Amino acid sequence: MKSLLVTLCLFVGSFAMANDAGCGLGGMLIKSNTKLMQIIATTLNGTFGSQTFGITFGTSGCSANGIVQNDKQIQYFVEVNQAELTREIAQGHGEKLTTLAALNGCDTAEQISAFNVKAQSSFKTIIPSAKTSAVDFVSNMKSSSVADACHGS
Repeated sequence: MKSLLVTLCLFVGSFAMANDAGCGLGGMLIKSNTKLMQIIATTLNGTFGSQTFGITFGTSGCSANGIVQNDKQIQYFVEVNQAELTREIAQGHGEKLTTLAALNGCDTAEQISAFNVKAQSSFKTIIPSAKTSAVDFVSNMKSSSVADACHGS
């Protein structure tokens, strides 16, 4: 048991020594920048998944800016609302579809309308089957250039 604990600390500690534990539960609770305390902070982050969650959703002292965060927001939104989005894309309008357009950068009514039209015309590409996952939904939407309607392309 002792050797397992030492191995775990060395493994986790290798990440902490490369750079500080950063954000997450460990980063919030442990302020000391010694190697031992950073190992503990990194272990807390890994044990509870708080750093991953914090980076994804901008909590626990983590910055959540940029394209990756936006993509995660879109994917999460699609995951939670996929059934409604499927229906609204088929119809070419709806509250969830309008929100999806906004998440993709559509600011004006004209952009949202163009997004809705392009999404409806790309329905079979975005949702090729009833078993299309949220990840595939977002990937298919990007590959069909639906979001380009928000940027005038």
